[in-house]
Amino acid sequence: MIRLKNIVIENNVAKCDIFPENSIENGTIEIDLAQNDITSAVLPKGYEWCKMHLEHTKNYLSELYKSKFKIPDEKIIMWY
Repeated sequence: MIRLKNIVIENNVAKCDIFPENSIENGTIEIDLAQNDITSAVLPKGYEWCKMHLEHTKNYLSELYKSKFKIPDEKIIMWY
């Protein structure tokens, strides 16, 4: 699970704060939506192993961008 906050999509770039499950500290991610690439990502200290969380975030933000739906302020992504 990962929580996304402060989601912003502008000029083919998506940015947000990321909180892996149980983390009270945030990390950040920036995605080039035209290339579908993570251009910058910082996970909170102690959560460096959460690389798959970044991929789930990238996939969600890419789909959100393509859908043209209203951008939420926050989102929780869960998988199993």
